[in-house]
This record gives sequence, C-alpha cells and structure tokens, in this order.
Amino acid sequence: MRRWSRCRRRAGGRGAGHPRPLPGGYDYDACRQAAAQRGYRTPIPPTRSQDHPPPPGPPDRHPPRRWVVEVAHSWFNRFRRLLIRWEKRAKNYLAFVQLAACLIVCRKLRHARSLSG
Repeated sequence: MRRWSRCRRRAGGRGAGHPRPLPGGYDYDACRQAAAQRGYRTPIPPTRSQDHPPPPGPPDRHPPRRWVVEVAHSWFNRFRRLLIRWEKRAKNYLAFVQLAACLIVCRKLRHARSLSG
C-alpha cells in the first residue's frame, strides 16, 4: 500500500497528488476498502477475466496445448549439462545437443512401443 497516493494534494514536486495505478492483483474488495479507510484513491484496472470473460464452449473441450517449441525446450532442459552449458567450445555443445536429441527420440519411441503392446 506504499505506492498509493493520498487524496490531498502535496505541495511541490512533479505529479504530486496523482495516484499511481496498481496491478490487477490488488483488484479485490478488501484491498479497495482498506485503501478507502486510509484516504487513498485506488486506480486499479480490473483483471482481464472481468474485462473479457471466456467465450462459452462445450464443457468437454480440452485445455490449450503447449507449443511444440516449448515442449522441446522443456525436454532439453532436463539435461543439466545443456541447461547450464559448461562447454566452452561450440562444437562440444552442439554434440551434446545432438546426443540429447537422440536420447529424447529413443525414450519417446520406447514409450510408444510400451503403449502399443
């Protein structure tokens, strides 16, 4: 609550007395009431979910999927050597990236085989 400005105008200074907008995380009744009791103006923009509610759809709709690139990054980040990048030479790093890609493909194929029976 330190960032809210008082309703009374302070003397001097550029922008004195103008409230700073707060992030949408402060957009709930208890926060607004606490600010009003202390004499603060609260220009809090409403959260996005209140501005634009999601369109109605079938209840059995699946949640949105992650992008292919995001999934691949998460798979590569499981290899600590690639995540931290200890290699100083680009050739060595590229070799470990390729090795990690081979291991990922092998694991995916093994998993697919175990599902198929």
